[in-house]
Amino acid sequence: MSLKNSNELSLILQQYQLDYYTKGNALKVHSILTNVLPKIEFNDERCLLEFQRRYEDLKSIEDVKDINDYSKKFAENLLKLILLLTNSKFLSNID
Repeated sequence: MSLKNSNELSLILQQYQLDYYTKGNALKVHSILTNVLPKIEFNDERCLLEFQRRYEDLKSIEDVKDINDYSKKFAENLLKLILLLTNSKFLSNID
């Protein structure tokens, strides 16, 4: 996946906001972020730590059995990640 900036990444992640109920989407978002994580630079340590926590939570969300709990946790984490990415910058083009 070749992305030019954080706006393109945000647009891709926003597509997952259309369907919080499909199991597996949290892992797909985690995979996307894993590929671009080395290119993201955060404004401060607090943003970095919050991003890392939300990013790691995506994996554990997949273990949630109740679909309503899954969708609620996925929605919350995805929104926070998108907001954190909006306030970050990229070191170079994303490959």
